[in-house]
Amino acid sequence: MIKNILLSMALISFGILSAQNSNATIEVGTILSISEPVSDTYKHIDFPRKNTIIKRGAIADFNSLKGLKVVVDAVETTKNGETLIHLKRNDGKKFFRFYPKVTANFQEALNSGEIQLVQKNNS
Repeated sequence: MIKNILLSMALISFGILSAQNSNATIEVGTILSISEPVSDTYKHIDFPRKNTIIKRGAIADFNSLKGLKVVVDAVETTKNGETLIHLKRNDGKKFFRFYPKVTANFQEALNSGEIQLVQKNNS
């Protein structure tokens, strides 16, 4: 009985936290940090595939992205209500030597933990 109550309370609190993350808004200039992917690859950040990176002559090291600071360069809303953000590196370099920007589904990446908010735009 107590076990069921605790489980219910945990699920409710998780649902509230998920709802808060999904209602977050994002602006151009916001600084985010790339975290570890939930699985082997990033599902909600649209990085090029490993074979494409290797064919262009770069090293496909996704481990080097962990903790990398990125800046929101553009924000779009799709027809079905998803918020897509265009990310560029905060240090001015390109991703894997060739890609100046990548796209990410903001709500999904934030909820899965692939990105984390570091600093809001102060404009």
